[in-house]
Amino acid sequence: MKRLVIISGGTGVMGQAFAKKLKENDYDILLLDVREPVDKVVIGEFLKCDISSENDVSGVSDYLNSKNQEIYGLINNASCQLEGLTDELENYRIDTYRKVLEVNLVGSFMLVKAVIPFMKRQQFGSIVNIGSIYGVVAPSFEIYEGMNITSPLVYSVAKAGSIHFCKWVAAKYGKWNIRCNAVSPGGLADSQKGGPEFEKVYSSKIPLGRMVNSTEVAELVNFLISDKSKYITGQNILIDGGWTAW
Repeated sequence: MKRLVIISGGTGVMGQAFAKKLKENDYDILLLDVREPVDKVVIGEFLKCDISSENDVSGVSDYLNSKNQEIYGLINNASCQLEGLTDELENYRIDTYRKVLEVNLVGSFMLVKAVIPFMKRQQFGSIVNIGSIYGVVAPSFEIYEGMNITSPLVYSVAKAGSIHFCKWVAAKYGKWNIRCNAVSPGGLADSQKGGPEFEKVYSSKIPLGRMVNSTEVAELVNFLISDKSKYITGQNILIDGGWTAW
């Protein structure tokens, strides 16, 4: 029987890096994304889904019930890039703040709620939440001075919640052999929006002297989905080149 892994935010840079690595290891991939892959070949089967919509996630459950597959894993990777996302706190719009939390926290909750019954019946499953170093430590705001980007409060709050969410799920569902971990990358070289100058400044703060690539994050995610990590649960694994070691 084919082993299915579901990836939210599956058509983006990170989602496709995960899909590529998992496909190499003979998993079937279901991509969930609000963005359709127009003029773009993607790895995995695509299902349009706004994970902050209860109706859309209910459709995912109906789809899964129609398939004769083991739901081997779920990767909660979706995020949202809204207008005003990086506004200053004192000018921040409530609807923007709320929507980011809905996608990152409510959406991930609904997907976990959808797959847990399958995993309980199977007596196994691996869930990976994509966190961030900024869900663990506060940003170093000096690296953003003079740049066209910053790190907004809501991003840190959402990622911190995602990290602790995995610990709760791990503690609750371990008796069914269901594992849940978080992976928290530092700055991503292949999806950062600050350009070469920001990459240079950011990398100067890293013991390894560079940003991480999504393919490197995918290696870790693949490990946590696989049976090679079958005694690892409830952990947040930092992949940050030593950023948090200072």
